[in-house]
Order: sequence, then structure tokens, then C-alpha cells
Amino acid sequence: MRSVKRFFPGYRLRRGTPEDGDALLRVHQRAILTLGRRIYSDAQLESWASGNTSERYGAAMLEDQEIFEVAVNRKAGIVAFCSRKDHEVRGLYVDPDWARLGIGRLLLQRAEAAIRSTGHHRVSIGASLVGLPFYESQGYRVLRHRHWKTRGGLFIPAAEMEKQLRRATESSAGD
Repeated sequence: MRSVKRFFPGYRLRRGTPEDGDALLRVHQRAILTLGRRIYSDAQLESWASGNTSERYGAAMLEDQEIFEVAVNRKAGIVAFCSRKDHEVRGLYVDPDWARLGIGRLLLQRAEAAIRSTGHHRVSIGASLVGLPFYESQGYRVLRHRHWKTRGGLFIPAAEMEKQLRRATESSAGD
């Protein structure tokens, strides 16, 4: 069994599994419906959160080869997750009760390192307007603004973003 690292404030990181579907859905929906209220209307949020199922996460892992990393608290269970495939971060969600503790930043940094280790030199993400300031603070730039069609059928404003990754020789030479 792989070792699991522990981090403050009381969570550990591990690889997500298809059995995590219910918990991933809970975090995903809570993040959308709570944190999204600053930007989007109730109708947009309901449309964004609708149509998702716990089985979708397992299918993404097994059929689409999407890799999930989760942050787990002993009492609360899964409190955040980040998913990736190839050079793309496909999702990064933190339960609102665990937001602003550095979990999202840590998960994103780990995803970037994994993407870099597979030979990619850039990371792409489709970001909601809620996540835009966070990603910009992490070095991402907006390629273009667009409207994303939610599973419920409504369109919400979003952005395509990208970050160039420094090669290992660049980071060691410049540090």
C-alpha cells in the first residue's frame, strides 16, 4: 500500500477511487452551490449542479482514465478533490467549510507536478468565474472568456486558462 502524507489542518492526501463517488459529489455540489453564489444566479448554480451522479466520478476514473487526488479529514471524510488528465486540470473543488486553508493550492501544485512529470510543459483548465482569481494568483492566464453549457442546459460565463510549466532545469537554475 502506498504511504499517505499528512498535512495541517488534519487532512491527508490520497488517490481517489470509484468508491469515493458519493463524497466527491457532495463536495462538488456544496462548492458550486455555496461558493458560486458570489458570482452566479440561483438558476445558473442549480443548472451547473444538476445532472451529476456519484457514478460519474468512477466512470471518469475507469473509462476516461481521469486521475483524482482527494483530501480526507478523519471525521469529515473527503473535503476537496482535484482531477486531471493529460495536460488538463479537469476539476478542483473544496468544500466551503474547508476553503481558504491552502488545500486547493496544494492539490493544484501536486497536479501541476504530476503533469510536468509526464512531459507536458503547460496546464490547461476551464475555470468558472468563481475560480478565476484563485487560478490567476497561481500563475494562470486567461486565454479567452467563453460561455460553458452546464449539465442542466444553461450557459454560464467561464474562462479557458493556461499556465506554462517551468522545466526542472529552469527552476533549479533560476532558484
